[in-house]
Amino acid sequence: MFKRSIPVRRVIAAKSSLTLLVLLLGVAQKLEAVTLENLYQAEVLTDSQSDAQRRIDASEGLSQVLKRVSGRSDILQNPTIVAALKTPEQYYSEFSYARIDAAKDELAAESEVVPDPQSTAPPRLVMRIRFASSLIAKVLRAADLPVWGSNRPSVLSWMAIDDESGRQVLGEANRSVFSKTLNQAAQARGVPLLLPLWDLEDNRGVSSSEIWGRFLGRIEAASQRYSPDKILVFRAESEFSGQWRGDWSLGEGGQWRSGTVYGESQAQLATALVMVLASVLSEQYAVTSTRSEVRLTVEGITEIQDYAEVSRYLEGLTQVMSVQPVRVLTDMIEFKLRSEGEVQQIIDVIALDRKLSLLRLDESSSTLWYRWAP
Repeated sequence: MFKRSIPVRRVIAAKSSLTLLVLLLGVAQKLEAVTLENLYQAEVLTDSQSDAQRRIDASEGLSQVLKRVSGRSDILQNPTIVAALKTPEQYYSEFSYARIDAAKDELAAESEVVPDPQSTAPPRLVMRIRFASSLIAKVLRAADLPVWGSNRPSVLSWMAIDDESGRQVLGEANRSVFSKTLNQAAQARGVPLLLPLWDLEDNRGVSSSEIWGRFLGRIEAASQRYSPDKILVFRAESEFSGQWRGDWSLGEGGQWRSGTVYGESQAQLATALVMVLASVLSEQYAVTSTRSEVRLTVEGITEIQDYAEVSRYLEGLTQVMSVQPVRVLTDMIEFKLRSEGEVQQIIDVIALDRKLSLLRLDESSSTLWYRWAP
């Protein structure tokens, strides 16, 4: 894939299997959207394989998956979700157990349990549960909650933390409490947060002071080498009361959304940040019960194989319910799409994959024109 030696950079939350994914990045290598491989799988630490404990653990696993798929952290306030959590066995397709010592590498990101070599206690267990995607989508729709698919935007995160050791920018080698908790929370919620290399080129492009001051134009320019889907700029500091405050800005293409999160500790602050990001991204990309019909014309179709690939691609989009070709011209095909969610969500999700390039759109008639760029 790569023709020369290139630096390595850490991806904080690339897979919902809760393992770290390391991406190899060249200076000009583009970041693409991240596909979560195990969106519907949960892992729960447990001490027993009894039927009673299994139901408790499965309920916890179901809660994990529902939060990850909806992007919402307030689901326990929904009566439909509360009812579903009482009968979790109705929603999973398989489960298995593994000893914590055998699975410790995979669980390191979500568990702080460190086996004591002098201990005579038996190793703990982890219950792995795979839930049925169709049933998860069904219960979320019944609860009038969004369904966020496995294709998620990469978020390049420029973060400056002011703590007792001074002000620092988080890079791939950072091992602070904030960084560790951020990693855990982002993986659990399926938010692909990516840290910059923070090498000489990054330092020439943007300074720590500019990150702290949230000079968004400068930071956006410095992010071009990575070409992320989204850019997060975040600064955190402890206030006089001991409470931590974090100011964030999330955006792309000069359009930004900002807010503030609080926590009693760095760990709480990191968790609060991920919860907000999951909610904001879900608003844009997760589909709701709204139905849309779109006319989508794709140019650049020169071979039968192109037509087949475009059709498969459109049919594979999470929110698309049906794809019907309605007109075939020399080098273009017009499709009629029936989908869940708003038309803008279709545009945003297609933009993540970068296989179709948007040429123009007519919002009044819900008509889109694209060029095929596999």
